Amino acid sequence: GIIPCSPISPTTAITMEALNFYRIARQHNPHFSIQAYVRTLCDLQGVQFYPYLSRQFSIALDVYLHLLANVDSLVHQAISRSDPIWHLKHACPACTYTLKGEVPLKFSLLYTMDGNDSLKRVLKKLDSDNDNDNAPPRSAKLPSMQVVRGDRYLSREFVDQFVADSPADMMADEDEDNPCAGRWKNMRDEKTRKMWGVFDESGIFMSACRHGFSLLIADMVQSSEQSKYPLAVVSKLLDTFGKDLGGGYDVGCRFKTTLSRSSLGCHAHDLNHTSLVGAFHRHTHRCLCQLDHLTTYIDRLGLEDLEGCEHIFSKSNALAASVRYASIFYRQQAIANYFRHNDDFEVYSNLTTFLYNNYKQALNVLHDAHTTLPKLMAELGVTDDNVFDAWLAEERSYLMSLMQEPTLHMEYWQRLVNLSGSRYLDAASMAWAVSTPRTVQFGAHNVTSTTRNETVRRHTIENYDKDLKVVQELEVKLGITRRWVPDDPV
Repeated sequence: GIIPCSPISPTTAITMEALNFYRIARQHNPHFSIQAYVRTLCDLQGVQFYPYLSRQFSIALDVYLHLLANVDSLVHQAISRSDPIWHLKHACPACTYTLKGEVPLKFSLLYTMDGNDSLKRVLKKLDSDNDNDNAPPRSAKLPSMQVVRGDRYLSREFVDQFVADSPADMMADEDEDNPCAGRWKNMRDEKTRKMWGVFDESGIFMSACRHGFSLLIADMVQSSEQSKYPLAVVSKLLDTFGKDLGGGYDVGCRFKTTLSRSSLGCHAHDLNHTSLVGAFHRHTHRCLCQLDHLTTYIDRLGLEDLEGCEHIFSKSNALAASVRYASIFYRQQAIANYFRHNDDFEVYSNLTTFLYNNYKQALNVLHDAHTTLPKLMAELGVTDDNVFDAWLAEERSYLMSLMQEPTLHMEYWQRLVNLSGSRYLDAASMAWAVSTPRTVQFGAHNVTSTTRNETVRRHTIENYDKDLKVVQELEVKLGITRRWVPDDPV
């Protein structure tokens, strides 16, 4: 069949085979533009290329994609898949299909979520907004009634329901419940606020299951990675999959606190939701946080590292150039079609290989546990496996004891270092200056040199007296009867 490029008196039409070929080719290579494809067709047909041909092809492609969406909707209704969240419920066969008599796992579903700022879209602002930096920018484009179909994309209205639950600064320095508070200063809004005024959508926030199937996508609108986006994702997943979910997030420890304090807190607690930290981000978290949230230390988590989003983004970043100046609808359409095609033809086809390789790796780990581990335990004099849990408990207790650092003792030590340096400078300033009849000079130069030396010595003595006074005050506060010396034991 063919699709005309105009609804009234069309003079040009594109075959469905050509449109379908471009649709599939673009999913494998997002850099493949419409203009490049139309030029290729013109060369094959032996005709001259004109820019309006690209526009005509784009119109026909829109009609073709709309037809495909309608056909998919009719097919889903015919086979009883009209549930709005049917795709989400059956996104991954390995995660969502349960066999009869299957032993329940600790986590009914493991997923990972993260934000990515590569798929930004430039905001074409009104001319009247260019001189006003305080007001939120407004788009110069007319609003569109077109909406991307399916349950993969979360609407802006759904995400904005959790604005009230989103703290002013998710990366706040002060948080008694979070040992990693204040460690992600580069993620704060004030450091990148000017950038958000240039873009309407500053990226996407998505979640994927442990096998790489995309679950949910939300646009980050004129903001950084605020907590309303993961809250919206968790809310949707809890309503769909129920209890015993485990979610990996690069700031999972901080999000755990945010989730517990939000309107979803009781619901997430009742459904036994667990916030985790992916293995790749372990170095950005304190040791105490790792013991409670890192995948390495979580019992019955298996080989999963919960870093699937990083692998997905490494491929989807190729879409960035094609969506940077697109409209809201075309950007969402391109992103949704890409992830749908990736799930159907990439992730699903590689699922068997993925499971097989993980199974082989698990067998190797179990084999080493029965061969190498007993030898290491014998060398270390360990006779009981329970000692490993005891070691973790001891490590946690030790780290908890270090939560309150001995700041006065550290300051006292630093003041002693300063005092020692002042004493050294004082001794150097009092060194004799040897002069001979040949080197001695009389006059203004000699007077200036003497004055300079006297000034340096006076400043050195003042610094020494100041450091000595501070050391004496700290010794009184700490009850130190004998001043510390370098030879004292630690």
